Amino acid sequence: MSALTPANSAHASTRTAWVGALRALACALLALVALLAGRAAYAQPSASEATEAVAPTDEQAPPAAAGTEATSGEPATDARAEGEPVFVLGPLVYRAARGLAFGDSGLTLGGFSTFEIERPDRGATELALDGLNFIALYEPIDSLRAFAELEIGDLASWHTDGGGVESSPSANFERLYAEYSASNALNFRVGKFLTPVGQWNLAPAEPFVWTATQPAILELGLDEHQTGLAVFGSFYPAKRVVNYWVYGQVVDAFDVESDETPAERSVGARVESSDARGVWTLGASLLASERDGAWSTTGGADAKWRGERLELSSELLLSGGDIPGRDFWGVFVEAAYPLDRLSPKLAKLYLVGRAEHFDPGGARATQLLDFGVTWLPRVWLNFKAGYRAAIRDQGDLRDGLKVSLSVLF
Repeated sequence: MSALTPANSAHASTRTAWVGALRALACALLALVALLAGRAAYAQPSASEATEAVAPTDEQAPPAAAGTEATSGEPATDARAEGEPVFVLGPLVYRAARGLAFGDSGLTLGGFSTFEIERPDRGATELALDGLNFIALYEPIDSLRAFAELEIGDLASWHTDGGGVESSPSANFERLYAEYSASNALNFRVGKFLTPVGQWNLAPAEPFVWTATQPAILELGLDEHQTGLAVFGSFYPAKRVVNYWVYGQVVDAFDVESDETPAERSVGARVESSDARGVWTLGASLLASERDGAWSTTGGADAKWRGERLELSSELLLSGGDIPGRDFWGVFVEAAYPLDRLSPKLAKLYLVGRAEHFDPGGARATQLLDFGVTWLPRVWLNFKAGYRAAIRDQGDLRDGLKVSLSVLF
């Protein structure tokens, strides 16, 4: 192991200082925006405006709160929110799972939190408050918006093998960007955002997916974020919707978590096509990444079909190049089916499952099966219980039961 030279030490200290300064500046800007928007929120909405659904999605989908990635940049919502309570206090309007809107100021604050229980076949059971995610969306005019997601992680965990409760809170910006929309077909984004590879990584947080665990190809083989620039938009030819993204990481990654080693530079693109009703979607992605002078390329294809009741989705990723640990390929197929026809008591209960094949370079391939149930009693409440079984252990992937409870606010 090489010694840390004074020059390297100074560089590391300067980098740490800059990251801390940028994080403090972003927090200050969010606080300032909230203060100014609160002063500007003078118009009280009517009762019809307070209860109107912004952009309802298919009821079969898991609930989504403000902050899930959408092609237009608008927050995704759930149709069932129309039946949820709405609280109005002067210019302030709170909608369940959609956050607190400050009148006509364009500011909405929300978030979510997840509690997890993980019981592996080998090892101690862990109970954890996974974190608190605070979301802010500021849209002063239709064509301009700013978005931030601050995650307070590692709040508390307890293992059955003793040692008491562990807590080492950390704060990281999961997303922090500004957008300008010239039209549906041309939008610009700058900042830290989710990597547009496949469909899962556009909204990978616990409340917005069907299962309590991530697919292996995303958990072990993909940079979840980009820090840089993106151009994206939508076209509508012949009763279809075509979405595209072109993006690149042009600066060092911002606010990196301690267990991550992200790429230093990257360039990528994604295109997807779907029918106007959203029954089917086909997509393709390409990403080239550089770290320490070495490059790797990741390509993928994905598909989703949503029938009257059954939903099927699949993603394929292949990666190769000179960056260590970036040689892999994998594929998964996931399904969700509602159980309400078996009994009215099973309303909003879904049978979910995922089959995977993951082949990392230089190691033996594995097949995984994840199956369980997801219960969505309210738009703001999401309960999952699933068991993952693998032919052989692969890195951090462990066989066992995982239960999660997510609350959106």
